[in-house]
Amino acid sequence: MSSLIDKLNVLVKSSVHGVLGDDSPGLRRHGGSLSPARLGKDIDHEIGALRQQVDSALDSEDHMEADIQTLQRQIADWDQQADQALTQGNEATARYAARQMQLEQRRRAMLEADLAQHRISTSELIQRVNELETVVAEARRRQPDTPAQDTADESLAARLRQARQQAAQSEAESPLPKASPVEVDERAVDDDLARRRARLSQ
Repeated sequence: MSSLIDKLNVLVKSSVHGVLGDDSPGLRRHGGSLSPARLGKDIDHEIGALRQQVDSALDSEDHMEADIQTLQRQIADWDQQADQALTQGNEATARYAARQMQLEQRRRAMLEADLAQHRISTSELIQRVNELETVVAEARRRQPDTPAQDTADESLAARLRQARQQAAQSEAESPLPKASPVEVDERAVDDDLARRRARLSQ
C-alpha cells in the first residue's frame, strides 16, 4: 500500500507540474494562474478519487496499528511463559518462549518501521490533495463563469486520471515483496535467560 501511495505522490506532483509549469512546493499561489477550463470537467471526481485513496491508506494504518497491538500482547504472553518455565525449572520451555518473544519483537519493530514510512507517505498525499483543492477553489473564484473542459488530455483532471491509472497499473505489475526472514540471536536469548534467572532468584 505504501508503494502505491508513493507512486501516486510522484505522479500527482508531475501532473500538477505539467499543468502549472512549476515544480516548487506550495501550490496555493498558483490557483489564480489556472483557468477553470484547464481544470477539466471531471476535476471534482478526480480529487474525490484521491480522497478515497487517502481514506484507504488511513484504514491500512489502523490495521497495522491493530497488528502491532496483537504482537505486543503476544510478546507479553511469551515473556510471562518464559518466567513461569524458569520458575518451574523447565529450561527448554523457557528458552523456546524467550526465542518466540524475540521473534515477535523483531516482527513488531519491522511493522512499526513500515507504519512510520506509511504515515509519511499518507501525510504527503493528504497535503497534495489539500493543495489541489485550494488551487481548484481559487481558479473558480477568480473566473467563476468559465466552463470547464477536457482538451487533448491537457486538463488537470485528465492528467490526474492518467496518474491514478498509471500508479494502479504499476502497482499491479510489481511483484509482491518477499518477506524478510526473521532470525533469532541465540546470544541475546542466552542473555535474556540469564537476566531472568538473576531477577527470579532474588
